Amino acid sequence: VTGSPGSGKSTLVDQLALQFAEHGMRVGVLAVDPSSSKSGGALLGDRVRMHAAQMHPSVFIRSIASRGDLGGLGPTVRDAIIVLRAAGVERIIVETVGVGQAEIAIAELADVVLLVEVPGMGDEVQALKAGVMEIADFICVNKADYPGADLALRHLRESMLGDSQVLGQRLQQVVKTVATSGQGVAELA
Repeated sequence: VTGSPGSGKSTLVDQLALQFAEHGMRVGVLAVDPSSSKSGGALLGDRVRMHAAQMHPSVFIRSIASRGDLGGLGPTVRDAIIVLRAAGVERIIVETVGVGQAEIAIAELADVVLLVEVPGMGDEVQALKAGVMEIADFICVNKADYPGADLALRHLRESMLGDSQVLGQRLQQVVKTVATSGQGVAELA
């Protein structure tokens, strides 16, 4: 799960993890937090937003510092995934740090990439830019209760349809969610 800072990734991951756990799956969440360029430390606070999932006995949540690693991940994420797989975890959700257009390391690591967008974060030209938009298997317009959500959804769908026809790629799914209330999360899962 990747997207810009403030897009609601942690709250959405919380809801997705809970959704998977309630369907009988063991779930691991690796939440990557940015490290300070001065101290090297990290707040490791993404878990603070994951109230529901961390109370479920089938969900394991671990914060990981990015330690200056570019691309949205941290140097220990791959190792943590190996450990979770060995422990029999069925769904592993990796939440990147807030990323920009060129931070796409998650594409090399994940089976499925979910890009989280929010209304008002750019116009239709922004949606056409290359990079993180091209690696997404699914795009989620989170905070769909905000003004402009339907317009953002339409621009993204039109952009993805055009790109898939021009480049001969599969058409990405674009959905709306309101992670704080859980709206649309079951369909996304």
